[in-house]
Amino acid sequence: MTEKIELHGHELEFLKNNGKAVIEIDLGDRTDECYLIDIFTVDETDYVALISSETNEIYIFYYEDSFENDEIDLKVVEDEEELEEVFHLFTHYWDDDALDNLVEDYNSDIENFDGFEEDDFEYEVEEDDVIEDSDSLDE
Repeated sequence: MTEKIELHGHELEFLKNNGKAVIEIDLGDRTDECYLIDIFTVDETDYVALISSETNEIYIFYYEDSFENDEIDLKVVEDEEELEEVFHLFTHYWDDDALDNLVEDYNSDIENFDGFEEDDFEYEVEEDDVIEDSDSLDE
């Protein structure tokens, strides 16, 4: 369920994503595995916030979802003033404690997910079943 707030003259909407995702981003000279924090809107512009699983660095990108191609498109926010303002608004909702709890939750899910062996599960797949992305950490 999304949460709408008004802050510093901006209309914000948080918690637009459903579930969790681990996303690898290409930073040119290296890649970084990140956890999805939130897809959120500031004044009708969609952004996505990711946190590095290794360094806890936060990345904010423009967010576009192409439902037709099952792809998300992340674009760099090149305007430094815009990025600073969006980050400032973001940190009013997502404080350090909330981020720490989210990272702990991801790490716990990954430990539990990695601890399972294929033989630990008995399952049957029927023709009508839809199989989701196996890397998903949704509970």
